[in-house]
Amino acid sequence: MITSNSVEKNIELLKEYYSWKRSIKLLDRIEKEVFDGKIGRAQVKAGLENAIMYLLLHADYDGKDLFELLTKPTLIYGFECIDIKGVTDEHGDKMMSIVNEEGEIKKFDTETQKAPEISITAEQFTMGDFKLERNQYVDKAYNFVAKKEGEEAAAAHLLRCALRYASIYSETRHIGPPQTVYDAFYKWGVRNEGFASPFNARVLGKEDAQFYSLFKDTDAVFGSGGSFFHLSEPHNPGHWSLDPPFLTETMDRVDKRIGEWREKYPEVAILLIIPASHTPANKPDETVTLKAGTHHYEGLAGTMNPLPVDVCIHRYGNLEGFSAETIIEGYTP
Repeated sequence: MITSNSVEKNIELLKEYYSWKRSIKLLDRIEKEVFDGKIGRAQVKAGLENAIMYLLLHADYDGKDLFELLTKPTLIYGFECIDIKGVTDEHGDKMMSIVNEEGEIKKFDTETQKAPEISITAEQFTMGDFKLERNQYVDKAYNFVAKKEGEEAAAAHLLRCALRYASIYSETRHIGPPQTVYDAFYKWGVRNEGFASPFNARVLGKEDAQFYSLFKDTDAVFGSGGSFFHLSEPHNPGHWSLDPPFLTETMDRVDKRIGEWREKYPEVAILLIIPASHTPANKPDETVTLKAGTHHYEGLAGTMNPLPVDVCIHRYGNLEGFSAETIIEGYTP
């Protein structure tokens, strides 16, 4: 069990907690002061998430405070990605003003503040106002670390990681292909999973496998190799599956990397999961098309939900045993 004394000594965990608190305050203020309730909270959150995701994938992040890197064009771009109409320079100026007013994360002062209470139940992990509901993927990540470092350390790592993702409003990023589909990928030789997180990594815990995610500092303990874009070559043996955010510039960048790797490492096969609306820059050897409303992805709690858009799984290179029928069956509830 995590004691209050051990929490107070875990400065990194406390920093993530107060970073999350700041993110919630920013969300509240932008929803009320910038959009005056005319845009739903979920849409405001999605716009902010896209803006921050763009920075993480394309800017020189390197552990900096992401909110200090935000710019007006980036914020406006984030809302354009979800087809929010009428987001003007004035909206951008107001959002930047709020971001600047909130400033840096306040340092945790052990002299004046008590560490938030942490509790662990069969239903959730809780730290102060933050709640992480338990599901098969949360428990898989927790158990993976607990076996190596013990339950107290595992809970601290899990909460720190969950707070980091929550602070960038990342909820939809934890969805993914059904586990049965990824089990087939693994059987066909896929050992590397790009654009995952500790809360959706389908290869987490599998032998000789590695996933790649946004934050190496919080995610490495769960087996992350860091950002896919930081790799200069496919150093871990085995084939790849890439499921990038459905942002045009990100998918274009992935296309470029696939072209480079296919030329330099033709023995490495790659599966690319992207919306059917995106035409890949590299001609695939085979494409499996999944239909919106008919085929289902696996959600946060392991539930099957209908795809909101048509999705394609493009195969580059040879995967022994690859079967379009197996994939379609796995996406069919």
